[in-house]
Amino acid sequence: MQRRCRSAFREFAAVALACAALLLPIGTLHVAAAPAAQQRWITYLSEDAKLVFDYPSGIFTEQQGDPTDALQSRTPDRAGRIFTSADGNAVLQIGTFPNLDNASVDDLRKRAIAASYTDAKFDYNRTSSSWYVLSGTRGKETFYERVHFSCNNKRLDIWAMTYPSADADLYDGIVEEMARRFRPILANVRC
Repeated sequence: MQRRCRSAFREFAAVALACAALLLPIGTLHVAAAPAAQQRWITYLSEDAKLVFDYPSGIFTEQQGDPTDALQSRTPDRAGRIFTSADGNAVLQIGTFPNLDNASVDDLRKRAIAASYTDAKFDYNRTSSSWYVLSGTRGKETFYERVHFSCNNKRLDIWAMTYPSADADLYDGIVEEMARRFRPILANVRC
């Protein structure tokens, strides 16, 4: 499991650095859990405090180690983590990376669609001047990807989640709650 997650995050980070996110294929999970608002939410805080993120600890467990170690020579100021459900079928990836090629929001969104979502059916595809969100289904999985540009577009804050579409009743609420919690965190990003 840890090797799968580490490999998946390397792919995710590499594509993010190339300005597109790559999500993992997943299977089916049947979980009986409390609604998102009733989950125990905790804050992940990296040692340098450049990556701050709230997630439901009763659903996701942080994987050990730093899956972005392989990227250190190219982007020493990177940070990222992978969190998985107990059975590994739902995956939450978070990270912050420098915008190495100074891509615009629209350019990055187009690259992500071309690299990762050519066969996807989008339920939500929205862009603003400082972020984009892609959400929908691909086969039997549901995905949600949010990329936020900060620090004068020099920093990319990314979170992506994939989960079995059959478990949308559980995970859709978690995605919504994570999005609500993410907004105030972004206000405190240090450049």
